[in-house]
Amino acid sequence: MLSRGSQINVTIEKMAIGGAGIARHEGMVLFIPLAAPADELTVEITLKKKNFAEAKIVKILKPGPSRRTPPCPVALVCGGCNWQQITEEEQRSQKQQLVLETIQKFNRGVEFEYLPIKASPRSLRYRNRIQPKFKNGNFGFFARNSHAIVDIKDCPITEEDLTAKFPEVRAFAEQKRSQDLLKLEMYIAEEGDIRYGLITDDDDGVGFSQVNRFQNEDLVATALEWAGDYSYKNVFDLYAGSGNFTFPLAAKYSIATIHGVELNPKLVERAKSRIGNKPIKYFLSDVENYMKKAVIGREDLVVLDPPRAGASEEIMKKLAQTPPRKIIYISCHPVSLARDLNWLFAWAQKLGKSFKLSRVQTFEMFPQTDHVETIAELVVDS
Repeated sequence: MLSRGSQINVTIEKMAIGGAGIARHEGMVLFIPLAAPADELTVEITLKKKNFAEAKIVKILKPGPSRRTPPCPVALVCGGCNWQQITEEEQRSQKQQLVLETIQKFNRGVEFEYLPIKASPRSLRYRNRIQPKFKNGNFGFFARNSHAIVDIKDCPITEEDLTAKFPEVRAFAEQKRSQDLLKLEMYIAEEGDIRYGLITDDDDGVGFSQVNRFQNEDLVATALEWAGDYSYKNVFDLYAGSGNFTFPLAAKYSIATIHGVELNPKLVERAKSRIGNKPIKYFLSDVENYMKKAVIGREDLVVLDPPRAGASEEIMKKLAQTPPRKIIYISCHPVSLARDLNWLFAWAQKLGKSFKLSRVQTFEMFPQTDHVETIAELVVDS
C-alpha cells in the first residue's frame, strides 16, 4: 500500500498538463515533476490521495531517450521552466498529444482537422517580458514550490537585450533598501526600448502581452488566414488586450467595424492611443457583461483570446444563441479550450443550432515549459 515516504520504481508513460510525468503503480496514477517520457525512475511519494499520488525523483535508473541536460544550470530548482530536461522535439510531440487528447476527452465524437504543431522560431532567448523578484540581495525567480529566490545572472529563455540589463535592475532593487520581497517587471516595449519597474498593489505592471514575439507573428497571421476573405460587417475581438489581433484585423477587414473588448484599463488606454481614424471601437468591459448587450449577426466574425481560465458558459451560450459567421478561438490552456468548446456545442444543440469545429492547431509559444497556445476555427454548420 502506497503512503507518503514510500519509494517505488516506475516508468514514465507520458507528460501531463501541468508539466509532471505520468506513471502508474498498482492502478494508482502518479504525477512526477521533472520527469521525461520513458524514464525509469525510483521515486518517493510526497502526496497520497484517493485516486492519485504525487512523487519526487530519487534516482534516474534509466533515462528516457528524450531526457537531456537542461540548457539552464538552475532549471531543476528554478520554478520558471519545467520541461528543460526534455528535448524540444519531444516537448512539441507531448504538447501535440496533450491538446488532442484533452479536446477529445471533453468533446467525444467531434471530428476536426488537427494540424501539426508550429515550432517556435526560437526555443531559447524568446521571452520579451519577465517578472523577477528581489530580496536580501538575491535577484531571480522563485524556486519550484517555494518563495525562496534562485539568484541568477542570466536566464536562457529571455531575450539577451533584457538579460543584459540584469545588473542595472539588480542595482535598482538594491537602492530601494527594502527588507520586503520586491516584485519587478522587465519588458521590451513596442518602441524597442527596455523598460522595468516595481509591481505593487497600486501598479500591477504592463498587463498581458504575448511574451514570444517571434512566434506571435505566425499566430496572428494564422488567425487572419483562418478568418478568411469574407466581407464581415462587424469583427468582435474579445479579451483584446492592447490590440494584438485588433489592429491586424482592422487592417484586413477595412470596411468592417472592429469591436475590441478588454477589462484591463492600461491595455485599453494603450490601444486607444493607437486607433487614430481606424474604424475601431474599444470597450473597457468584462467580456461576459459586454456580451449581454452585444448584437452579433450572421455576417460577423468573433475572435476571442481569453486568459488561462478561459471564457465562461454564459459567453459560449451567447455565441451559440446569436451565431456569427465564424469564431476564431485562441487559447493558452487546453482544458479551458476543451471545456468552452463543450459548452458551445451543448448550448448550440439545446438551441437548435449546429457548429462545426473545422480545424485546430497548436503553437509552441512557450518552449521549455508545458504551456502551449492553440487556435481553433468554428463555423456554423449549414
